Amino acid sequence: MFKLNLYLPLVIVTVLMAMFSVLSIIYIQESFIHKSKASISKQFTNNLNEKIKAEADTIGQYIDFIQNKDEITKLFLEQDKKELNNNIKKIYNSLNKNVDLTHMYFIKTDGTVLLRVHDYQRDKDLIDRITFKKAKETKSLFYGLEFGPKKNYTLRVVKPWIVDGNIIGYIELGKEVDKIISDISISLNSMIYIAVKKELYKDASEFVKEKLLKISQTKNYYIVYNTFSIPKEMQYILNDTLVHEDISYAGLEYFTSKEKLLDVSGEELGYFVFLTDVSLEHSVMYESIKTLSILLLLLTLGMIFGGYYLIKNREKKIHSLTSKLETQKRDLSLFNVKLQNLFNLQKNLIVITDGKKINLANQAMFDFFNLKNLDDFLINYKCICERFIVNDNFFHLEKIDDDKNWINEIKTLSGEQRIVAMLDSDLISYAFSVSINEFEEGSFIVSFTDISTTMIEHSILKRKASHDKLTGALNREFFDNNIRSILSDAKPKQLGFVLCDIDHFKEVNDTYGHNIGDIVLKEFTTVIHDSIRDTDYLIRWGGEEFIILMRVNSIYSLEKATEHIRVCIESYKFQEVDKITASFGITLYIQDEDILTTINRVDKGLYKVKNNGRNHVQTI
Repeated sequence: MFKLNLYLPLVIVTVLMAMFSVLSIIYIQESFIHKSKASISKQFTNNLNEKIKAEADTIGQYIDFIQNKDEITKLFLEQDKKELNNNIKKIYNSLNKNVDLTHMYFIKTDGTVLLRVHDYQRDKDLIDRITFKKAKETKSLFYGLEFGPKKNYTLRVVKPWIVDGNIIGYIELGKEVDKIISDISISLNSMIYIAVKKELYKDASEFVKEKLLKISQTKNYYIVYNTFSIPKEMQYILNDTLVHEDISYAGLEYFTSKEKLLDVSGEELGYFVFLTDVSLEHSVMYESIKTLSILLLLLTLGMIFGGYYLIKNREKKIHSLTSKLETQKRDLSLFNVKLQNLFNLQKNLIVITDGKKINLANQAMFDFFNLKNLDDFLINYKCICERFIVNDNFFHLEKIDDDKNWINEIKTLSGEQRIVAMLDSDLISYAFSVSINEFEEGSFIVSFTDISTTMIEHSILKRKASHDKLTGALNREFFDNNIRSILSDAKPKQLGFVLCDIDHFKEVNDTYGHNIGDIVLKEFTTVIHDSIRDTDYLIRWGGEEFIILMRVNSIYSLEKATEHIRVCIESYKFQEVDKITASFGITLYIQDEDILTTINRVDKGLYKVKNNGRNHVQTI
């Protein structure tokens, strides 16, 4: 039975635990903020190395593909530069467009260049770079970042070309790393700058020196890459006057750090400089501590009063629960055998699960995945949800938060949204309608009905209804039907709206005719599609106007992405009219505002660009 003299220790321990919890949280958060600041440069280095290795592995596979083509090998052995270039040019153009490849060399065994696919006129010079020397020395693939003749930071991958056990030459592929660094900047939520020593540009070509006149610089360094405008303190950061310190810039506080910029030879070229916004960290920390303290106070009072009741009644319940548990174990064992037999008669895939782990499954599921039994499945997976294909047309785990139970989330969806896709043992994709019934508290019977044929027919009709017939872009009906879902999926990021209009398109129609105008619209759509991500939405808004929806971290990210699109259009050579430009108005969706307000705002931005010379990006 409960003894009253235990109540005072319970009160003391509970209060001390609450106080200790608050103090511990303060200490932990302070330590975390400090460590996270100091680790940005190390995280960047690790991320860069991982991404460079992954890029090098992929490029190595492209080299294998080229070296295994008999016609290319034959032309290289014959030293037929012209025919070799004609044969490989299409492959190079595809890699340049799709994976940003910028360099392709065919090199003889003595290091002499036979063919630069990216610069056909240059040849017969001797390659003397570290990457080539190491590939030649090790007789295997070698890669690294090098500061090349054009003074750009480039990933180079060199691999010997071996035929019948003999090295006949080498192939080198390369790409500039600006995009990789930009991606890391976004993932680390830090502004990144690359500062290169001015002394390294003494022997640069006139072309390179002209480019340097247009970029920011300090006394001893050129800022050759930056993801944000450059603060005045950059001079002190690079001269070691300011290291691992906070600076005030643009109304915010930033933590500064830097890492040495090295090429594959180990030569020190300059620095990577990092600026991380830390303005909100302490204010958020103390607000969370305040909320936590209130919750702990309420929890402490609840534990003190509830503890009295629990201690008093716990012993009475233990004996009763033990007896019931033994009985339930016996009944449950018999029930599971009967339930398994019943499930095996069903054609649908059926499982019993709590949403985290499968407890029971039928033979149809084992046949679908070509498994012997449930233990065979549990070797690699815990939940069937891990087999859901990530596809925006279906429900999958990336559509929900990590701490959410997928069963609770899919139950809230309508029947036509309760559809998942999975691959069978032959890697064929099937679509399934999901039905859920509660088996017992916290456990559910989930049935998967194959609706693959119906989904294919529905997908064809849906695409016709949601895409513009001329350009293939999404249409306004798609926008009206899906904008709320798109806004919801964009969280926790922001949704950027870009309204673009082809400059002087009426003159195209008046000069060349509407048929040529239609061709221009199709090409224009293709250029935009090639310059945006697969997750972005391109919508034909009407005539020569298009709307682009994209998830972004800030208005600065949206400006940078839109400027990229504008430059791609400006530099593209259209088949019939050569060059055209476009004007852009951009804005961010404001939480809970009417969508027409957002459209009107971005329309004002476009109107302003048209009145100020066109071919620009205007933020509203």
